[in-house]
Amino acid sequence: MRFEYLHERAWPVQAWLTECHPDHVVIHHGRRVETRTDWFCEAVWDGPFDRGDFDLTDIVAGSGGRLRDGGVTFVPAGATVDRLQSLALPDGPTLVSNSLACLLARAGAKVNPRYRHYKRDLQTIVRGLKKYKKWLDTSRGPCRLWYFHNARWDGSVLRETEKPNPARDFSSFDSYRGFLDRTLAAVTGNAADAARDHAMGLVGTMSSGYDSTAVATLARDHGLDEVITFDQARGGDPDSGIEAAKHLGLRALVVPREGWRQYPQPLPEVPFLTADGYAEDRFFLGAEQHLRGKLMLTGFHGDKIWGKSPYHKDSLLPHPEIKRGDCSGLTMTEYRLSAGFINCPVPFWGARQIHEVVAISRDPSMRPWDVPGDYSRPICRRIAETAAVPREVFGIKKRAGSVNERALTDASRRDYMAWIKRHGIEGELLDRCIRKGMRVVPDAVRQKLFHMFYSPRTPSFRDYFFPWALERRAEIYRGGETAAKPVHRRKPAQELAGAGL
Repeated sequence: MRFEYLHERAWPVQAWLTECHPDHVVIHHGRRVETRTDWFCEAVWDGPFDRGDFDLTDIVAGSGGRLRDGGVTFVPAGATVDRLQSLALPDGPTLVSNSLACLLARAGAKVNPRYRHYKRDLQTIVRGLKKYKKWLDTSRGPCRLWYFHNARWDGSVLRETEKPNPARDFSSFDSYRGFLDRTLAAVTGNAADAARDHAMGLVGTMSSGYDSTAVATLARDHGLDEVITFDQARGGDPDSGIEAAKHLGLRALVVPREGWRQYPQPLPEVPFLTADGYAEDRFFLGAEQHLRGKLMLTGFHGDKIWGKSPYHKDSLLPHPEIKRGDCSGLTMTEYRLSAGFINCPVPFWGARQIHEVVAISRDPSMRPWDVPGDYSRPICRRIAETAAVPREVFGIKKRAGSVNERALTDASRRDYMAWIKRHGIEGELLDRCIRKGMRVVPDAVRQKLFHMFYSPRTPSFRDYFFPWALERRAEIYRGGETAAKPVHRRKPAQELAGAGL
């Protein structure tokens, strides 16, 4: 088995696609994908970069492929905010990519434009690794979605292989905090490693909530010096993390929440909608200048990991399948390939031992950091308050961060409605009546009414965002200039070490 590399100059900088043959694998890739003799990646992990051992750990963000023992292991992120996808062509190779739009474009495949339940199907990943819908029907056959666990190519077929699951000591707050600190040191060191062709800087996120504040506090001791913060939450409530950032000595990069509407590129929602048809994280468009070439440390999944009762009655039982409360973070899986950053959600580290982390939150020793009410995360509060962040500047009120799915720019709406008409999709009478009636409702009330009227069972024009966006996004992967790329050669000693010799 061997690797062959082809540089796709017109592709998003971190996109890659492989054509898997019995004795070799051809890798098409963007400019910022790291390529070596026996591995490639746009990833960070908790080990030395030059060894390329991202297939031997569950602490990994981004994606890549590793040639080892006569086969290739494709590695998705150790978090369900990213995924890989594959398609076995009946008359050709098996394709694997970190971009669904790229995969379908190269396969000449399409999804059904008139199927209205894509959003529902794609968001089943919140149910966990055992219960999500793994297959997406296309015109060239079924497409497999790969979350968290690795996929092994043996020359004929792809098979799921579980990521390593080492037993870690989460018996106390101190042991868990020590694990987070050690892992942050390893991951941030990997991102900045001089052996990279494209070293990565650090940027955090910070709202007025618990999770991002805790992550930024931890990362401050490992080189983090600036955080992205949005001026408001959904609905207009203030949600800036400026005050907490000041106490931590971090530079706050304040981004207008509605700034994404002024994004200069056409159809700005499209890369976000190709993830799950929802696009709730599209407000990160306004922060793109701060994201390029960065490892973005985020707090996605902190609501479960650091909550006292994330699963109510069975919260102290093992949950290795990683159930989530929502899909936040996932909608950046395509967008980040163009913007050139990696989404690294720290709460996912050790997430298969969530029951032990919940036990820490409930331990009597954590009572000084357990505030009254339902919105209390003692682990986050202890991390931040012991770093001199005052109690009153964070974690006071739960605020929604995601953007409502119905919001499209005017240009995007025109393109989408033209696409709807071209495919003969007629709007439901209820949908048209509700939208017409909403025009006279004040903005403050309109949002709540939309959630009241709409449910997964209510037909709506919004149901077709995903196939529209996927078709539009696939256009950037068609054509373009391709160049053969010489394999980056390492020193002989490094090559031997990477091969396990």
